[in-house]
Amino acid sequence: MRIFRQSVCLYLSSPSMHLMDVDRVIHMVEAGCSSQDDVLCVIDQWLLLCDRAEAVAEGCDYTEMHVIGLGVCALLHAMPDDEYDGFDLTGALGVHADHVVVSDALVSDMSWQQVSDTVTALQLRFKSIIEWDKKVGYQTDVDVMSVMLMLMKRAGFWLGHDWRAASVVSAADEAVQNDTECLHGIVDVDTAGWKCVRPACAVQLLDAVHAVLSLTRMLMRAQVVCWHTGEEPVSEHVRLFNHHREASIDDFYEMSMITDCMVGSIAQYKHKFQFLFHSISQVVYYHWPVYNRQRQITQPEIDAYGVCGINLLPLLLQVDPEIPCHYEHTGAGAHSVYSKHEYSWAMMSGYVFLLHRSGAVFCAEDVRSLLLQSQKQISV
Repeated sequence: MRIFRQSVCLYLSSPSMHLMDVDRVIHMVEAGCSSQDDVLCVIDQWLLLCDRAEAVAEGCDYTEMHVIGLGVCALLHAMPDDEYDGFDLTGALGVHADHVVVSDALVSDMSWQQVSDTVTALQLRFKSIIEWDKKVGYQTDVDVMSVMLMLMKRAGFWLGHDWRAASVVSAADEAVQNDTECLHGIVDVDTAGWKCVRPACAVQLLDAVHAVLSLTRMLMRAQVVCWHTGEEPVSEHVRLFNHHREASIDDFYEMSMITDCMVGSIAQYKHKFQFLFHSISQVVYYHWPVYNRQRQITQPEIDAYGVCGINLLPLLLQVDPEIPCHYEHTGAGAHSVYSKHEYSWAMMSGYVFLLHRSGAVFCAEDVRSLLLQSQKQISV
């Protein structure tokens, strides 16, 4: 896979520390006969060990997360899969298909743009796919992992090939100059007119896939905790006052804007405009030029049970500032980030989790229970 090999050469020449065994991934790609279990193991390590928040080093096109992501696409493309050619995307998405399926083409026949558009549609629809059950936690009737793996398998095809029309002999040909993929900046073209996916487009796709799968991983693994009973309301154990609310208003505005951003969009903006990014508001106004930010609810409303996590978490950071909070663009879900602390908060797209340094993930109907979980020091 040409793009993967080029990216690996550039990445290994950089002085950064490699968290994953890049050599093993290279060997698997070159061998071209990895089992499904081996590939799934690499994907799990990719989600856990690679930090999507890492900045792209000067002179490089990719971070470690992107390099390994390219390798995953190559592994999936080379791996035989009996379900791939006839994969029913509409059936896999069920009632959400009308909002996600952007083409009648089978996944195995999709263009790069169709793959990219489908991933974007899934980002937009993600919150509607996830449901809450107070007994079992988060659940979904869509196998997000299977859908993403099929899309990555098709992406691996395009990332591993150069292509051009049969009539093209150079980049100066009119067919190249008027080509839609060229005009939209999807591809780079060499002097002979051969096209390949632009690194910037691969970065945008991998940012989205990594964020969606990382969030899905936490949602599906989160253990429900509840310290609330009718006799002992959780608000009696975690006392919140108006001074907590006033002191945390800036954190609330930041978290509410993060909640309004589709999953993966902050990481995408951070890498697309790496040298300009400094605030979540940039991402919000990039997607919604006209935007009205949310308002924090009143103190009596905050005291009620089951209040939305983004209304409570800013206040809880005031109650116990020793527990750090990480977001999509600051390492949420990355082992290198959460393992530094006994407990830490992770907040992505409005979903609030408490992570233990062992990797255990906790969720709750009322996030005050999560603060109590951190104070109980229960073995995990």
